[in-house]
Amino acid sequence: MPSDASTDIEGVGEELQAAGKGSRWEQFRLPVELQGKSFLDVGCWEGMHCAEAVRRGASQTVGIDLCTSEDLAANVERYGFDFLQMDIFSEKWLELGEFDVVLCSGVLYHVENVMSLLFRLRKVVRELLVIETGITRLEPEKPMMIFHGQGEGTNNPSNWWTPNKLCLEQMLATAGFEGVSTVWEEERHEHYSRICVQAIPTGHLEHARILPRKERTMSLHGGNRRGGKNKSRQPEAE
Repeated sequence: MPSDASTDIEGVGEELQAAGKGSRWEQFRLPVELQGKSFLDVGCWEGMHCAEAVRRGASQTVGIDLCTSEDLAANVERYGFDFLQMDIFSEKWLELGEFDVVLCSGVLYHVENVMSLLFRLRKVVRELLVIETGITRLEPEKPMMIFHGQGEGTNNPSNWWTPNKLCLEQMLATAGFEGVSTVWEEERHEHYSRICVQAIPTGHLEHARILPRKERTMSLHGGNRRGGKNKSRQPEAE
């Protein structure tokens, strides 16, 4: 570990500094110690969180992004974590395995299919998922997302969706997470906020949402298909 490790921790704004949050690692309430734990950063940018995971003793640290930079290359060289330049919807994702702690910051609104992203995250999270993203405060009593067609309603044409808080929570539950808790929510402008949530994977996924049949016709768990008395079907006499 570099002797001057403390000099490269990613800083935060004045408001967070005033609140005693010296780095985004602390802001996201990521584990203080990672000794013996694996860490994955989905959308790692320059790899600052990966560097911090190494500092905190992670047994394995991996960063994923489509973008690269000289700063990222320098951090990979200096701290020795793995970097994979890949699309999160690539089939290569299925080869990653599981990680104890997974961070996904500033990614959700850049994907066309949010649920697919969350299902893929569920496949790689062993203990803790931390998501930081933008949300809308519109219609707080109903789960909804705003679709940004052609980048409308945003200054970034790569933004696709902005969910509200309830929608984000219910999507995480549907994807196989529980214990969803808000670390912080910060109002920005009009109906827009940034939010950080944590969630843990459930013991199993609910397959009922996958089943492309009506239960009264073909139940998920087998049994009588026709809704009548449970009779074994006998072969017809010749």
